Amino acid sequence: MAEDEEIATARYIASNVSTQLMLKTMFEIIATMADDPDEYRSAMRSKLLELADTMPLSPMAAAREEKVRAFVKETVGNLLINQRPN
Repeated sequence: MAEDEEIATARYIASNVSTQLMLKTMFEIIATMADDPDEYRSAMRSKLLELADTMPLSPMAAAREEKVRAFVKETVGNLLINQRPN
């Protein structure tokens, strides 16, 4: 039986959120092992944002490519925020 659009959308969003949480956890674990965690996060963030601008993508409409790259940059920005835990 096919899922309705609402359930499919919910599954898609849940999958994205869980992936982001996993990546955030991995980056934080690695950053805590670095000599300077804030510098590590900043350098990683810069490299990932550079990749978001330059990574070759499958052929698609220019407007869609722009949206994809913007979403990737937003995700990277949310994952690698320089914040010290309290």
